[in-house]
Amino acid sequence: MNDYISVTTVVEHAFCPKFTYYGHVLGLMQYEEKRGTVQTGKLLHKRREVTNKNYIRHGLRGRKLIALKLYSRQLPLIGKIDEVIELDDEIVIIEHKFANPVVGNTIKVQLGLLAVLLEENLKKPVRRAIVVFTKENRVEIQVKIDEELKKMSTSMFNDVLSVINSGKSPKSKFDGRCLNCCYRKVCPVGSLKISE
Repeated sequence: MNDYISVTTVVEHAFCPKFTYYGHVLGLMQYEEKRGTVQTGKLLHKRREVTNKNYIRHGLRGRKLIALKLYSRQLPLIGKIDEVIELDDEIVIIEHKFANPVVGNTIKVQLGLLAVLLEENLKKPVRRAIVVFTKENRVEIQVKIDEELKKMSTSMFNDVLSVINSGKSPKSKFDGRCLNCCYRKVCPVGSLKISE
């Protein structure tokens, strides 16, 4: 096991716990470069890192930090943050998504863990995040970051550690996500249903 678990790994676990098993226990590659939406998202993130570096939107006045890579000393956790605005009394996360405008469990887990990393490293509270969806029309959704969200996210982080440390395949169930999963050909949950 690597020393640190990435926020992305925990988000993938929230999507389906089999990701942790196949990727971190068995060491199977995802080959996500073959997925168009993943590549589009990465391209947009890279473009955002180099353009409008000083522009601060959302009516916020503070210091803008982009592509910030943070480590935790309390948890073996590492994460890269798209953009944050550091205000006098708080930090606001700005997360960009090339997706439909829905703040589901995976985004909540991501925001909770990023808040934990930011609070530990920058010593200011994170009370909110703005998620900017850009797949079709630009939609911004504000998400409240509270202790419950951070606790849920760190619990998911602990679930990842449990799977990695035990080496046991976690339970999961078939649903529509299996159809586009990179592990569907080796996963008994996804492959059995897809072939029917």
